[in-house]
Amino acid sequence: MRQLVNIARSIARIMGYIGAFAVVAMMLHISLDVVLRNLFRLSMNTVPEIVARYYMTALAFLPLGWLELRRQMISVELLDFAMSDRVRQYSDAAVMVVASLVYGFLAWTNWDKAFSETRVGTLVEIATYKMPVWHSFYFAPIGFTLAAMITALLAFGYLNPALAAQLDEAEE
Repeated sequence: MRQLVNIARSIARIMGYIGAFAVVAMMLHISLDVVLRNLFRLSMNTVPEIVARYYMTALAFLPLGWLELRRQMISVELLDFAMSDRVRQYSDAAVMVVASLVYGFLAWTNWDKAFSETRVGTLVEIATYKMPVWHSFYFAPIGFTLAAMITALLAFGYLNPALAAQLDEAEE
């Protein structure tokens, strides 16, 4: 089980770093476009599409698993103060099961969409240039799949003290 946790942590961390890289790349790309446009009157026509289709989708979806593993997703603990530790443990496990099912459904539907866009070879027409964007449709299903697996792992972790300790180590 420790190997599974380590693999999940490694993959989630890599996806988080890719999301962080997307932020830096987006900032540099937009800055370069602004500098070129203001100093040399040159415009990079593809910047809005690349930002919207690649950087923003990578940033939004790839780090989901990392955020779940580190327990940094938004949560509302309305009745937790009134629950015993045992009941809170079962409640947290149930929440993770529901989250895993939702992420799984989102992953399933987005994999279908990504494969469909790949078959079609989706393009965006920019002036006289056709930019392929079908690749960007894979960020969402990858992120949702990883988040579904990690929330399922966390659900088991809330019910198994040995796994919970390993997951707490992976959180760091």
